[in-house]
Amino acid sequence: MAFVAALSLAAYAASSAESGGDTWSKFLLTDAAAKTGAVCLDGTPGGGYLRRGSGNGVKKWIIFHQGGGWCSSDTNCAGRSLTALGSSKAWGPTYTDTYEGSELFDDKAFANWNVVYAMYCDGGSWTGNVTDPISAPPKTGAANVTIYYRGRRLLDALIDHLLEPSQGLASATDLLFGGCSAGGLTAYAHADYVASRMPRTVNTLAIADAMFALDSNSYKGESLFPARMQWGYKAWDSGPSLNQDCMKALGGADGSDGWKCMFGGVAAGFVQTPLFVVNSKYGTWQEKAIIGANGTITSPTIGAATKAFWVGYGNTMVKMLEVLPAQHGYFVSNCPAHCQTGTASSWTGMSIDGTIMGEAFVAWHQAHSTAAAASSSMLAPTASSTRVVERCNVTTCGSDVCRAKEGGIAADIVDPYLASIKL
Repeated sequence: MAFVAALSLAAYAASSAESGGDTWSKFLLTDAAAKTGAVCLDGTPGGGYLRRGSGNGVKKWIIFHQGGGWCSSDTNCAGRSLTALGSSKAWGPTYTDTYEGSELFDDKAFANWNVVYAMYCDGGSWTGNVTDPISAPPKTGAANVTIYYRGRRLLDALIDHLLEPSQGLASATDLLFGGCSAGGLTAYAHADYVASRMPRTVNTLAIADAMFALDSNSYKGESLFPARMQWGYKAWDSGPSLNQDCMKALGGADGSDGWKCMFGGVAAGFVQTPLFVVNSKYGTWQEKAIIGANGTITSPTIGAATKAFWVGYGNTMVKMLEVLPAQHGYFVSNCPAHCQTGTASSWTGMSIDGTIMGEAFVAWHQAHSTAAAASSSMLAPTASSTRVVERCNVTTCGSDVCRAKEGGIAADIVDPYLASIKL
């Protein structure tokens, strides 16, 4: 494999190099809450945690969005407003959610970068922008509470804050924007917008951990995740916050079909900012949320029809990955997983055709970095090292022999919308 010159990826290690330290400071966007109404579901200010960079990482930044799913009705959102995924009241003093992003943050390539872990409290992947508050009960029979759909305002408040001269992002050379799960959808939805907010001196790249989701019904024909996104798109007024190229292509004349752009597998093809996809063909989230299965794809609890449908879903995912814009990369395995940037067994332990997940991302990132853009001596990595996917069906998981064992993919899933996509 050809990798970026001057990088010793052959020596890639699971342990991180010297970092800027493990000190995280909590921040709340209280001014924005008061001035612009940028608030969590319950009306409290948004915010997150910051780890300052050091050495040659002082001008390099990661903004990583926490995951946590989506609410699916006013009542569901009201219930969520009483939790840490809808309110900043109970957020602790420091970052502790190592399940999301921690392996990326401590990777030797990024260990001395500034890292912002953006806490998730709007329930709609930072897309909502409804002026009037909503009154709804947190559960059936309970008294109403007041909630706010203001995710886009929270995103603007976060970026405005970090671009203040005292914070340092305005003088950055590099930004990696991303997230996991619902934060992964945040990356698909907002990468181009965030890149447009950066000074021209900032090289912006993106990473989406999970949520390369397809607009598909379940194996029974039920609209599970699509129905949730259709509701949210309308309730949160998400259209203006989604990828606008996707909206123009798929939203329809009145924008009513723009909810399709809330699927990472659909939106990714319209994202212009170089983007790296980390995903599973048979993810543990899509298991119930999209497929409607009652176990992983290797579980004896799922029937033949469910398994066949899921295999087709995975095959369609592979085809959609293959037609992504050339600047995008990906690492997609058969291993049932979710949020792999915080899992050592995935980031530094999973290998496909001789390429480790974290290694593939670092090679892709270096090829699109500020240093690569300024140097004529750095060689671009091969597509085989930065666009990595297991092409066999179901097995194996994170293997170097997948293609040899099963050789290619099978038929696509039969879905009216997916069938309309020109691959």
